Amino acid sequence: MTTGPLPRDAAAGWLERFHNHLAHERRMSPRTLESYQQDLRQIMAWCRGQGIADWAELDQHQVRAYVAWRHRRGLSGKSLQRPLSALRSLYRYLLREGAVTQNPAQGVRAPKSERRLPPTLDADLLAHLLDVPGANALELRDLAMLELMYSSGLRLAELVSVNLGDIDFDDASLEVT
Repeated sequence: MTTGPLPRDAAAGWLERFHNHLAHERRMSPRTLESYQQDLRQIMAWCRGQGIADWAELDQHQVRAYVAWRHRRGLSGKSLQRPLSALRSLYRYLLREGAVTQNPAQGVRAPKSERRLPPTLDADLLAHLLDVPGANALELRDLAMLELMYSSGLRLAELVSVNLGDIDFDDASLEVT
């Protein structure tokens, strides 16, 4: 699909006016402007391929079809968020200008992206870190926190919220809420 110059028509005219709105009224960065324009030209080219000649003809079902088409072609859910944002923003502008009566991109979400787990520490590296003797009270505290977090599976937020009152020194236990 090409994203070069498009023939002058009503849809392209609205894109040009929207671009000026973003540049002068909303004062968006040149990089954001270029990205939005590229995304919207790609959507407009897809619409033309579907026989949709005007922004007012696009409906929510077709926006979902566009997102699904791009996703099938390898674009991740995260990468689809910006074109959807550009389209929502365009339709807010078109609504304001009275060119359309509804925003078909409103409520359309990008497919969920795979969430990757953060990397973990190697067991040997962690054992080496825990073998370092603490030279002062702060280093001893930090070593105790590291040992507690590693041995119990506490999250960082849970660890830093621990207070002395949460520790039962008689049975060597800790209550985490």
